Amino acid sequence: MVHIIENPPIPLATPIYEGMKAHSSVEIHGDVFQGPQGGFTVEFPTKNGVALHISVRMGSYGQNVIVFNHLARGRWHREEHHHNNIVFGRPFCMKIHNEHHKYSVHVDGHHIGHYHHHKCPKKIVALTVRGDIRVGKIHFENFKHHNGGGTEVVMPVAVAPTPVVVAQAPPPIMVPPPQMVVQPVMQPMMQPMVQPMYPNIQPIVYPTATPVIYTQPEVIYMDGYHHHHRHHC
Repeated sequence: MVHIIENPPIPLATPIYEGMKAHSSVEIHGDVFQGPQGGFTVEFPTKNGVALHISVRMGSYGQNVIVFNHLARGRWHREEHHHNNIVFGRPFCMKIHNEHHKYSVHVDGHHIGHYHHHKCPKKIVALTVRGDIRVGKIHFENFKHHNGGGTEVVMPVAVAPTPVVVAQAPPPIMVPPPQMVVQPVMQPMMQPMVQPMYPNIQPIVYPTATPVIYTQPEVIYMDGYHHHHRHHC
């Protein structure tokens, strides 16, 4: 979860509930202008002190450094000086990341230094910003509660895409080629040949004829109109 405060008035004091847990971080986006403070200060106070003090000194008093310190038992302890790469009028981003035993500070992605825990980060009750700075926005990341003011932004969670299971193509359906259906040529129905039924015909028996014996032809001589018959036997 990310909680964002945009364009807050300076000086700023915003509550932090239940402190900073491991891997919580605060990002301050802004720019520094030349003013009476000679820089700006970021602090994480507790009920009876300051867990982390960051003082950005822009050279007004001969120092162009970033200072880490803490306040405990009513007194400041030894300062730790680090390189300052913040420039007047140029936007910058300062990130304070809480690790297991120390804070890690980056400016524009460059590691400035770390500061060991002298007070438990869970006892932090607020964030304060003061000095010659214009703040565009402050990001609170991985805090247990939505701190005072601003807008809560739910960061998208990367979800592994669901694997796409490509089913194997079903085996091809073998479609048999169309069968050539040959319709049998219907022969015209032949009328059955009906053999005529003839009645039993009794053969005609002719009676044996008595042979006719022809005699020799009768010769007739014509002799002047007289007929002479000669018979031949």
